[in-house]
Amino acid sequence: MLEVSKMGSEVVPALSEHGIACEDVAVFAALDMDLDRSRADTYLVLTEKELAVLTGQTSSVGKPGKKFRKEFRETGFRSYDAAKIKELSIEEYVSTARVVCEYDGEDTVLAAMTKTVLRDARIFVKYAAPKLEGKEEEVNEDDFRDDRFCPRCGRRYPDPDRKICPHCMEKSKLYRRLFTFAKDYRRHMALVLLGIALTAAMGVAAPYFSTEFFYDRVLSQGDPWYGRIVTAALLVLLLKVGGMIVGAVSGVISARVTAKVTYQLKKTIFSAIERLSMSFFSARQTGGLMNQINNDSNEIYWFFMDGAPYFIKNVVQIAAALVIMFIMNVPLALCAIVVVPLFALTIRALFRRMNSLHARTYRSSRALNSSLSDALTGFRVVKAFSREKEETERFDRQSKRLARDSRSVTFFNNTAFPIATVIMYLSNIIVWGVGGWMAVTGAFGMTYGRLLAFLAYSNLMNEPMFMIVDMAYWFSGCTNGMQRLFEIADAEPDVRESAEPTSLGSMKGSVRFDNVVFSYEKGKKVIDGVSFEVGAGRSLGIVGKSGAGKSTLANLLMRLYDVDEGTVYIDGVDVKDLSFDELRRDVGIVSQETYLFVGSISDNIRYACPGATDEDVVKAAKLAGAHDFIVKLPDGYDTMIGFGYKELSGGERQRVSIARAILLDPRILILDEATAAMDTATERKIGEAVNELSRGRTVIMIAHRLSTLRDVDSLVVIDDGKLVESGTHEELIRAKGKYFDLYKLQLEALRNIGITEE
Repeated sequence: MLEVSKMGSEVVPALSEHGIACEDVAVFAALDMDLDRSRADTYLVLTEKELAVLTGQTSSVGKPGKKFRKEFRETGFRSYDAAKIKELSIEEYVSTARVVCEYDGEDTVLAAMTKTVLRDARIFVKYAAPKLEGKEEEVNEDDFRDDRFCPRCGRRYPDPDRKICPHCMEKSKLYRRLFTFAKDYRRHMALVLLGIALTAAMGVAAPYFSTEFFYDRVLSQGDPWYGRIVTAALLVLLLKVGGMIVGAVSGVISARVTAKVTYQLKKTIFSAIERLSMSFFSARQTGGLMNQINNDSNEIYWFFMDGAPYFIKNVVQIAAALVIMFIMNVPLALCAIVVVPLFALTIRALFRRMNSLHARTYRSSRALNSSLSDALTGFRVVKAFSREKEETERFDRQSKRLARDSRSVTFFNNTAFPIATVIMYLSNIIVWGVGGWMAVTGAFGMTYGRLLAFLAYSNLMNEPMFMIVDMAYWFSGCTNGMQRLFEIADAEPDVRESAEPTSLGSMKGSVRFDNVVFSYEKGKKVIDGVSFEVGAGRSLGIVGKSGAGKSTLANLLMRLYDVDEGTVYIDGVDVKDLSFDELRRDVGIVSQETYLFVGSISDNIRYACPGATDEDVVKAAKLAGAHDFIVKLPDGYDTMIGFGYKELSGGERQRVSIARAILLDPRILILDEATAAMDTATERKIGEAVNELSRGRTVIMIAHRLSTLRDVDSLVVIDDGKLVESGTHEELIRAKGKYFDLYKLQLEALRNIGITEE
C-alpha cells in the first residue's frame, strides 16, 4: 500500500465494513473536507477494483484516568468502479481544491479539500491516475519527504517557509522577547508584583483573625484579647479593605502597563506587515491577519492583565495556606491534601476529552458559518436559480450537526466537572471528620477555633485548583498568540529593496520585459518566457483571455512580485535596482478592483499625493470624468464615503480611483481593466482624457474590450502565460491570428445587439 497520508487504526474497521481490507489498498490519502465544503475527515482509497471515498469525524474517546484512543464515526461512503474512471485530476480554486474525474462519461467530483492538504491530493493523483490506466508510476522518495512537519513532534509548521515549531521551541524565549517591550516599565511591574504579594499576604492573614484568633482568644476568658470584639472586627475589616485597595491599585498599574505593551506590540506587528510582500497577503486570509493583530494581542493583554496576576496571587495563597496548615497540624494537613493527586489526574483526563469535544464543535460551527456566509453573500444567485430549498436543507444539516456537538459539550460539562468538584470537596469532608474528632478529644492540641481556621485555609487551597488548571489554557493561548505575532514580525519580504538602489533622476518611462518567467506556486508558470518593449511616451495594449497572465505583468512591472527568471527593465535599469519610493512614485496603476478608504472623496483622491491642493484634486477628477457626479453629491468633494457612509456605484468608484492615479502624475501609467465597470459614453470620455494624459508618458492598457485599444501604438497578445503575437491593431488584424479571432468574436457580439464599429 502506498500511504500518501498515514492510515490510522481507527479507519481500518470502517473500511472493513465496506469489504476493503488493508492488503487490497493500492494508494491511500487523507483530505479535510466533504463535498458540501464542511470540515470532515475524508479518505481516498484506491484498490484494484474501485476508488472509495470514506467520510466522517475522528474524535478521542476513553475514560478519565485511562489512555484515550481515536474513534472514527462514519458519515458517508461512495464507491466508484475503477474501470469507469478517466482523467483523474485536481481543480484548484482560491482557498480550496477538488479531486475530479470523468466517471462513466460524466464529469464527477470525488472529494474537496483546503489548500492545507493539497500536496497529499496531488501525490495521490500522481500515483493513482496511472494505476487506473493499468500503468505503474515509479515511486519517487522525494514526494514523501515532507518538510512541512516538525521532525521532533510531527506537528505541521505554521509557516512552511520558516521551520519553527511552536510546540518544540523554547517558550521562555518568547516571554523574554515580550518583556523587551516592557523594559521601560520595570518600576511599574515591580509595584504590581509588590501589590500582588501584599494582597496575597492579607488574604492569608484574614482567615486566622476571623476564626482561631476570634474564637480562641477574643472569646476566651483569661486571654488579654478577651472581649475586644470591635477591635477584632475592625482588624478583619482592615485586612479585607486593605487587600481590596492594594489589589485595585496594582490592577490599575497593571492595566496601564499591559495596555502600553500591547500597543507597542500591535504597532510592531503592523509595521512588519506593511513591509511584507504581496505573496504574504496572497497566502493568508484578511480575516486571519485581523485575528492575529487583534485577537492574539488581546489574548496576551488579558493574560497579563487578569490571568498572570490572579495566578501569582493564588499560587502564593495556596503555598502559604499549605505551610500554615502543616504548622497548625501535620496529620490533618496530610488528610487535606490526600485527594489532590486524584483530583489532578481526573481534571487532566476531563480536559483532554473536553478539548476533543470543543474541536468537533468548532468544526461544526465553522461549517455552519461558511454555509450561512455563502447563502447570504450569494443570496441574489440563490433567488435567481430558485435554490432556496436546497440551501435551507444544507443549512439544516449543518445546524443539526452543531446542535448535536454543542449538546455533547454541555452534557459533558454538566456531568463530568461536578464529579471533579465533589472529589475536591472530599478533602473538606475528611478535615471535618478527622478535625472534629481531634477537637472533641483534644488530640494534637486541636481547638474549635483552630479547626475553623484550618477549614478556612483548606478552602483557601481548594478554591483556586480549577483556576490553576484553566491557567494552563490561558498560558497556552498567550504563548500561541505571541508565537503567531512574532512569526509575522520575523517574516522576511520576498521582494526586498536593493541595499544601494540606482536613481534614474528623471524617469523617461521606457519598459522592457526580457524573457520573463514567473509563477505564484512552484511548478505552475503563470508567465513563461515573455519579452516585449514599449518606448518612453508610447502606449501598449495587452490583451488575452481571463487568466492568461495580463495583470501579472503589471504586478511584475510595479515589483509587487519578483520574476523567477529574466529581467524587467525601466529606462534600461533592472527594476530590482530601483528604490521602492522611486518606482512607486513614477509608476501608477488603476486596477479593476478598486478600493476606497473611509473618508471624504477629496481625501481618497489626495491619498496618492497628500500635498496636493484642492485645485489639483478637482483637475484630476475632471480628467477622470468624476467631477460631474461629485458636485451633485450633497457635500461635493467633502462627501464621506466608505462603510457607514455614502455608497458609490462601481463606475463612480472606478473614476475616483482613476483620479487618484492621475493626481500621482506618474511617468508610467498602468490601466488594468480600468474602464470595465463603466458605460460606453463614460468609457469614451475617459479614453479621451487618457489620450490627453498619455502625452509624454508611457501608458500600458490591459482590457477585454478590444475597441478601447485601437489607438494604442502597439499590442501584445498573451495566451496561457506566453506572448503569442505582437504588433499594431492593423498588423494583427491582417495576420488573422489569436488577436483577429478575439476581435471577430467581440465584433459579432456587438452586431448581434445592433451595434456596429465605426
